[in-house]
Amino acid sequence: MSDHVVRLAIVSRQEVVARGLTAMLADYPDRVVVTALPTVWTNAAGVEVVLYDTLGLHGRDGADLAHLLRETRAKVLVFSRDMRPDLRARALGLGCQAWVSMSIRARELVEAIELTAAGVPLPDQEERIGQQTGLSPREVETIALITQGLSNLEIAERLHLSGNTLKSHIRQAYRKIGATSRAQAVAWAMQHGFAPPDGR
Repeated sequence: MSDHVVRLAIVSRQEVVARGLTAMLADYPDRVVVTALPTVWTNAAGVEVVLYDTLGLHGRDGADLAHLLRETRAKVLVFSRDMRPDLRARALGLGCQAWVSMSIRARELVEAIELTAAGVPLPDQEERIGQQTGLSPREVETIALITQGLSNLEIAERLHLSGNTLKSHIRQAYRKIGATSRAQAVAWAMQHGFAPPDGR
């Protein structure tokens, strides 16, 4: 994309994920270099992009992600697990603008990192969960949060939507999956790869 080498930090609760991503990106040393993210952030660290694993939001309040978004100069690229669109929805609700799927190929990940560093929006991504029924990414996020037991008010706040816009998404999603009630929507979601509630 350019001669510029992007300095990247990886934030994941799982060592295997962080090491795996580092190994993937090692094939592109002329485009991305993985650097450590200091415990206490300093601008001198020079990190341009943080690749944040959404597992960090599981069972937590998201304070670390909120800190990265509000208190640092780095751009945050969300690394989203396909089976947990609800966690991606939380990350987007906190203010993240870009995400990539855990099933992304190395070359595509490098391109996404470069685009994020340059402040260029990522192209619309294919939503794997719900794809067969034609659910849009926003509808997938809505169904995921319903499955997690959130109320309409909580979902609207998290996704930064008005109540009426959310209700429109819910109606369209229900029509596509053949649900007429919240219970039917949750049952459908559980049968189609959405994660169960986090012990709510």
